[in-house]
Amino acid sequence: MTLEKKLIEKTYYEGYLKDRDESPIEVLGQLYIAEQRKNVPDLTSIRFAQGELYFQYHDYEAAIFKWENISNELEPWAKKNLADAYLELEEYSTAESFYKSIVTDSELLQTEISLQLFSLYFQKGNHEMALGIINNLVATNPDYANIPTIAKSYYEEQQNWEKAVELAVNEGKRTDGLKWYDALIHYSNLGVVQQFEPAYFMESLKNLQEIDFATFERLAISLWKNYQDTPHYLTWVTVFNSIYEPAPSEAEEGLAHILQRAYAHLISGNYSIKEVQEIVPALLANYFLSSTGQQVVEAGSAVLAWNEMFKQSIEHSVVAKAEMVINETTETNVSFQQFMNLFESIIKWAEKHDIPLDKKFTQKVQDFLPSDHYQLLMVGSAGSGVNAYINELVGETILAEDANAILTVKDNDYLEINEVTNSGLTSIDTLTNFYKELLVQQESPRVFQLDTPSHYLNQNRWTVTTAPFVENASYADYAMLADSLLFVINERSVFSYNEYEQLKQWKEKSPFLTLQFLIYIDDLDNEKVAAKRLQKATSAIQHYFPDSKIFIYSKQEDRKVQLDEVSRYYQNHFTGRNMNEERLQSCISIIQDLITNLLDKRLDMEDSLKASLRIYEEMVSKLTGAKNQLIDMEAAKSELITKQFDEIKTETQEAIKNEIPAILKGCKDFVKEDSDYSKMHVSLNEEMNKRVNQYINDILSPRIHRSIEEWIEASHKQLEDGQLFLHELSEGFNGIYKEHPLELSCDFVIIEDWKRDARRLSSGLRIEPLNIFNRFNASQVFLKSAGKLLGAIQQNNKMLQSRYQKYLETEDFSEVASSVSTAVLQHFDFYEKGLENDIRMFFIRPKVTLEQFAEEKTKDIEEYKDLLERLKNNPEMFHDPLKLFELRLLQYDWLANTSKPVTTWM
Repeated sequence: MTLEKKLIEKTYYEGYLKDRDESPIEVLGQLYIAEQRKNVPDLTSIRFAQGELYFQYHDYEAAIFKWENISNELEPWAKKNLADAYLELEEYSTAESFYKSIVTDSELLQTEISLQLFSLYFQKGNHEMALGIINNLVATNPDYANIPTIAKSYYEEQQNWEKAVELAVNEGKRTDGLKWYDALIHYSNLGVVQQFEPAYFMESLKNLQEIDFATFERLAISLWKNYQDTPHYLTWVTVFNSIYEPAPSEAEEGLAHILQRAYAHLISGNYSIKEVQEIVPALLANYFLSSTGQQVVEAGSAVLAWNEMFKQSIEHSVVAKAEMVINETTETNVSFQQFMNLFESIIKWAEKHDIPLDKKFTQKVQDFLPSDHYQLLMVGSAGSGVNAYINELVGETILAEDANAILTVKDNDYLEINEVTNSGLTSIDTLTNFYKELLVQQESPRVFQLDTPSHYLNQNRWTVTTAPFVENASYADYAMLADSLLFVINERSVFSYNEYEQLKQWKEKSPFLTLQFLIYIDDLDNEKVAAKRLQKATSAIQHYFPDSKIFIYSKQEDRKVQLDEVSRYYQNHFTGRNMNEERLQSCISIIQDLITNLLDKRLDMEDSLKASLRIYEEMVSKLTGAKNQLIDMEAAKSELITKQFDEIKTETQEAIKNEIPAILKGCKDFVKEDSDYSKMHVSLNEEMNKRVNQYINDILSPRIHRSIEEWIEASHKQLEDGQLFLHELSEGFNGIYKEHPLELSCDFVIIEDWKRDARRLSSGLRIEPLNIFNRFNASQVFLKSAGKLLGAIQQNNKMLQSRYQKYLETEDFSEVASSVSTAVLQHFDFYEKGLENDIRMFFIRPKVTLEQFAEEKTKDIEEYKDLLERLKNNPEMFHDPLKLFELRLLQYDWLANTSKPVTTWM
């Protein structure tokens, strides 16, 4: 053991124990005494050794005493040991001072001091200093005393994941130790590596791939999961592609499966093609070369599909190997459901972007292609008897001849009729109603499906569809859904060249479609003539379609025999064909047609958006105008209604002004010669109040009630006119914008409120008794005084009567009338204050409706403008999804492993 090693472990004293059997303490004590007896004793080394022993026995004070004042070459170590002792005594400040005071050239001692300081700071909780020291130790002396392991534990305890990851990366590269890569996998699984750019792990991955592939795979998969759904994902895929050397991966969740999901994610529509076009080729190559078993077929199909769409983007050797894998595969490796899922995804995308589709046809695609029934398309020119023949098949008359619609008939336990519309299925309850519906023509072809009991349809597993045989692409599309076409002609007709051309076009829609003919004989009038016509019709068919089967069906012959012949033919016919493969190829053709059609609709979409934008802008303009009209009308109605109410007040005020004085003057008949004039002023005041209240109750209140009722009726008419205006406004609006109905209803509850308040007003006119005669004008004072003084003398009554009556005749009572008017009109004031608010609330609902509708359409306008701008500047936002749909279709095409059809009419 080296000296420095002994000094580190505090076993320097063992050098004094050679060949000695006594205890270490005893040996050192004897050596100390012997040295002390010398003329020039040197006790330093022995004291140093004694300090070590005391330290081991935890006698730190004695150890400190021994290590003090050591000044030879052991001085730096003695100071370090002193600090260690103070550290054990938890005298951290003293220990720190000693550690920092040591001056030495020994790298080993410096490292030990740093380790002790790290321990000291850790115990004190000074993690800033502890982190600085351990970082420095890792950087300068990583090979010493398990420093990386100490650092790893510290970083993990402190959850300093940045340093922990850096340590694992650096130590993995430095030592090639798998434990460091395992640590890195652990950190990645914890999800703490996302703060690092993917390129940071490139060297680690390259190194690990050479050392241990299984660990490399675990690390790569873990990092993959970390970066997925982050802004670094594409960078990560690029980094991985650049370092990965593909190797077959059979693990259930191995790299091959990760690469498979990554490819699916990149082409899912979350990214533009521009973003992934440079990344996918390498990813696919890695995916293909990592796959095993059945997965290699799917990977190979993805390679071929991508390379077909983006020519020469994948290495030729990879493409060649993928072609070999696919060519050696004899089975179909894609299901109808996958095709249907793709088809439905395209439909949903189109609906989301407001691209019009023939939903009736798409519904039939979803019904027909996955079905286990054979799809027979039966058509014929007008008067051919095709629907009559279908009735023969069914066993009862359910179809009228020459129905101008697409009709599908299949077996069912009971009759059920539905119309296929753009919004779904609409049930039709009876055949009578069905026939009525057939007479109603619409812009687009109508589609009906009839489920009815039928022995032949059930026995043969047939679904029969018929459509008008006219030049219309909407009808011809249904040929793509059929397994075979049976063209029906009447024996009185001749198969024409035009019919041949049209059948040829329908056939081109569906290369696998086979074609047979049925000559329908409904009436045999002359056997020789009929035979001649039949021969002529048969010859015409054979001229154009020499290989097609020709059936003859006569209503005069046995129905069962003839139908059985057709059944046997088709049973053999379908048995001899690979229907599953043909249906898959039909799926491919239909989806390809759909994608092509949608690609052509970009301009249509822009035109549709522009048209919608114009409509919405016009709507907002009209809505704003309507709102302004409503505001003006509300103000006009409010002004008129309140003015009319104010007129009632004015009329009432004038009536009181004119009628109250007359009533009070009329009180002179109350003053009689035999009255008690000593109390006349009191009695007359009471009489006057009585007559005023009688006037209010009997005359004024009914008059006010009638006036207010008339006012309410007139106001009601005004508000009804306003509602009528709004109704006409909404009708005109809805007539133009049928898809956006507008309802502008006012709140007529205020009329009932007004009627209730009117009853309260007119029945609640009460005024406090007025001090009419007891005022302080000269005449009243005189009469009051005279009455008291002279009223007791009977002879004076005549004079007092005359005086009172003259006073009543000449007094104008305007102040009294004003008081009565004020008392009465205060009831009007409460009523009047709420009128403007009532009228505002009457119109509030339509006003809010107009505002909200305008806001919604303004928002739509902004969204449409933004979408148009993005379509203009980024056409790929429209094309990319369709291109990715087509890419998936290409892959399914390779997986379907179908043979391309040869032209045949059979």
